Amino acid sequence: MIRFKPSPQKIIEAITWIAQRLPGSSRYIVLKTLFYADKYHLQRYGRPVTGDTYIKMNFGPVASFAYDIIKRDDYLPLEILTAADAAFDSVPGGGKYPPIEAKRSPDMEWFSGTDIECLEEAAAYCSGKGFDTLKGATHEEAAWLAAPMNGEMDFALFIDDDTPGREALLEYIAETAPCQMV
Repeated sequence: MIRFKPSPQKIIEAITWIAQRLPGSSRYIVLKTLFYADKYHLQRYGRPVTGDTYIKMNFGPVASFAYDIIKRDDYLPLEILTAADAAFDSVPGGGKYPPIEAKRSPDMEWFSGTDIECLEEAAAYCSGKGFDTLKGATHEEAAWLAAPMNGEMDFALFIDDDTPGREALLEYIAETAPCQMV
């Protein structure tokens, strides 16, 4: 199983970026945008944007730490909750899945040019899709299919079979992932 060391602050900035870029988006759209940004970046550049751990859930892959931050889980350290509170919030009265609203602009220092490229591509892909379409698309992903329900998804399976240089990329990722904090 390939794992990365995620940066809580970079995840907060990525959520903030998506909330600003796609105003009115639900947590579902935000989380699926993170998934596709991480997948696109991993396939092209050998590392994900956030490095968050993805869990197979009923409605598709869920970035575990990002989801906990969005929900403001009380197990999170106070500094992470404070940083999230300053960056974004759920819109009051938004129903079961309220939209995420940016309170400030994201700190772009956290992102490389390729991070932004893949965030942009993922945002364009996810913003044009409804819930059922995104659910269907994510349920076709090899990493989602192979994981047990509510289990961790393997980053190695984020790399599509038809990715050029797939085997060399997988070797590179397996070798470098343990020492990368994204």
